[in-house]
Amino acid sequence: MKTKPGITSLRPYLQLRLKQRAAYCTTFASAILAPRFAVSLLLALVVALCSPAVLAQAKVVTSIKPLQMIASAITDGISEPEVLIPSDQSYHHFTLRPSMLRTLRQADLFVWVGPELETYLTDAVVQAGAYGRQLQVLALPELQVHHAGLDGEDSREVLIPDEGLHAGHKHKLADTIDPHVWLNTGNAWLIAHAMASALRELDPANAGVYDANLELFQQRLTALEQGIDAQSLLPADSQYAVYHNAFQYFERQFGLQHELVFVASEELQPGVRHMMTVRRAVENTPLNCLLEDVTTQAATVETLLGDKDLRRIRVDTVGQSLVSGPTAYIQLMDNVANAFRQCGAR
Repeated sequence: MKTKPGITSLRPYLQLRLKQRAAYCTTFASAILAPRFAVSLLLALVVALCSPAVLAQAKVVTSIKPLQMIASAITDGISEPEVLIPSDQSYHHFTLRPSMLRTLRQADLFVWVGPELETYLTDAVVQAGAYGRQLQVLALPELQVHHAGLDGEDSREVLIPDEGLHAGHKHKLADTIDPHVWLNTGNAWLIAHAMASALRELDPANAGVYDANLELFQQRLTALEQGIDAQSLLPADSQYAVYHNAFQYFERQFGLQHELVFVASEELQPGVRHMMTVRRAVENTPLNCLLEDVTTQAATVETLLGDKDLRRIRVDTVGQSLVSGPTAYIQLMDNVANAFRQCGAR
C-alpha cells in the first residue's frame, strides 16, 4: 500500500517536535524536583554581586583626558576612569549633553581643573555635589600655578593658599590663571596623590592597590624627569616662538624660555594690526620654530603668518593621539619633550 506523499514529508517534522517537547518537560520537571539547587544558585549569585570587591569599586570620572591619564595610573587593576570631554573638543567652550550630566552625577569621584578652564562645568558641578565627591585641581595646596601673560614678568609663579575663603583661588587684579597645570610633573604627582587619598576613603578594600600604584607612578615620574634633564632639549643659542602661552609649566620646570608669544589667548581672533606686529617680529627675530598646541586652529596660524617662512611644530599637550592607561601620562610628557628637541634640531 502506498503512503500519501504529504504524510511522509510531515513525519520527520512531527518526530522533531515530540523530542523538543520531551526535552522541555524533562528540564521543567528537574527544576521542580531540585529546588535546593535553584536556591543555592540564587544565593551564590547574590553573594557574588554583593561582595566588597564588586560594590566598593569607586567610579572615577574626570573632566579632561590629561586628568584621566593620571587617574588611570592610580586605578590600574581596579577600574578604568571615564572622561567627560573628548580630547579633540575645546576645553574652554563645550556644551554638556544630558548623557554627560548623568555620568557626572553617577561618579563617586569627579576630578576637574576648575572654573578657570572648564567654565561651563561650574553649575553642573555644584548641582552634582550631592551625588559624589569632587576634587578640584586648582584648589590643591602647594600646587604650582602660573599666570597667563605675554612675558615672564606677567607669568608669575604663586603658591595656592591651603585655607581660608580663597583656598585654591589666589587671583590678582588683571591676572588670569594658566590652567595647563598638568604640564608640570610635580603638579601631576600632587594630583595623583590627592586622587589616591580620596580613593582610599571611598574604596578602603583596595587601598593597598592605590598606594602601590601611586608609588609606581612616582617612580615613573622620576625616571621621566631624569631622562629629560639628561638630554638637552634645546641648544643654548636656540630661539623659538609659541602661538600662545600653553607650555610655560613645562618650560619653567625644565629651564626653557620662549622668545615670542603670538597671541595672549588662543580663544581670541587676532586683528589686522596684531597680525602685522607678529609678522614684523618674526622677520626681525631668528627663530628655530613655532610651537603650537594641537588644539590651535591651523588656519588662524597660517593667516597670522602670511607668507613668512617659519618651521611649525604641533605639540599634543592633551593626549589626542594617545589611549588612556597607566603609562599614558608619562608618554604624553615625553612627547612634549620630543617636540622641543625637534624644534632644536638643525
